[in-house]
Amino acid sequence: MIIEYHRPENLDQAKRLLDRTTPLTIPLGGGTVISRHTDVPVAVVDLQSLGLNKVSIVRNTCRIGAMTRLQDLVENMNLPGSLRRAALREANINIRRSATIGGLLMKADGHSPLLGCLLSLDINITWEPGKISVSLEDWLKRERQKKPGKLITEITFTIPVETGYEDVARSPQDRPIVFVTTTRWETGGVRIVFGGSGNAPVLASESYGNKIIEFFSKRSLSDQIVKSEYSDYQRAAIQILIKRTVQQKEHFGGKELS
Repeated sequence: MIIEYHRPENLDQAKRLLDRTTPLTIPLGGGTVISRHTDVPVAVVDLQSLGLNKVSIVRNTCRIGAMTRLQDLVENMNLPGSLRRAALREANINIRRSATIGGLLMKADGHSPLLGCLLSLDINITWEPGKISVSLEDWLKRERQKKPGKLITEITFTIPVETGYEDVARSPQDRPIVFVTTTRWETGGVRIVFGGSGNAPVLASESYGNKIIEFFSKRSLSDQIVKSEYSDYQRAAIQILIKRTVQQKEHFGGKELS
């Protein structure tokens, strides 16, 4: 039950509100999650007026505000193709128009293609107060309940030269049964992430150049896949999708998605 509603005009006001212990005060993103919880009295802080919905690319760094809607990611032609496609596959368009990337980071699990893509992009998350920066990988390892701050303000990542995204679903409108997303940077670094089960996507490997292709051609499944809670069908599909994505040549940006 929402007992208070606040819409601060700047970040300092928002931080003061979120510092309160009574009543329980939480940030309000797109409202797709908080609206389901009606049994606990909470005060909400609407973040819409804080200017946290901007996407910028300066030199080799991309910054995405925490209030950026998922549909805005889909439509931004300057973003990596894998990120845009993963956002498209995350939810239907009605949800994408409301849900924010900050809210997704707080609630998404191993079934989330967008969370998987963000892990592949090796994003850093900025928290307030204190502008604390932590990698998504580290945050997932230490459990997301242990938040390093009160509020996510933005994510940042180094622009890759190539990305790939593949999934398997019952239909184009359904959420993927399993997905794989890859990222390669100019330095030669490659990150491969798969998902479709569990509390978080899995960082399958981090390597350089064609070594990663050789690794998966010599083994039927990586140790991470074998140890994870996936069905035999999902494991077989992951193996195929990994080979497809590491061989893709999808450069930064891409064509319009439908």
